[in-house]
Amino acid sequence: MKISEVAEKVDLTPVTLRYYEKMGLIPEVKKEHGVRNYSENDLNWISFIKCMRNVGIPVKDLLEYTELLQQGSDTKKARRQILVKELHRLEEQEQAVHSTINRLKHKISLYDQGELK
Repeated sequence: MKISEVAEKVDLTPVTLRYYEKMGLIPEVKKEHGVRNYSENDLNWISFIKCMRNVGIPVKDLLEYTELLQQGSDTKKARRQILVKELHRLEEQEQAVHSTINRLKHKISLYDQGELK
């Protein structure tokens, strides 16, 4: 797949894809005649990175994870630890968002009941 096709499928710009590749977030993509040719595995990886970035997982953690992945199966435990740490952080964030939602609902209900002016 060409970069424009991948960009459209994952809803990122070609510039962003090149930037992620340059940073090391996307392992080097094979090229044919100097043109990037993304595989289905590349597409899946990019989708994973985008998903992780969308929830605010730091680039440094994703870079570490990517580097470990490229080193092979001996790094499985370290990669798992990164994911567990991020999951716990997201679960804490989820609780904070849920608490804020409940507070807002209560405040809105006070307006609806005419108790707030």
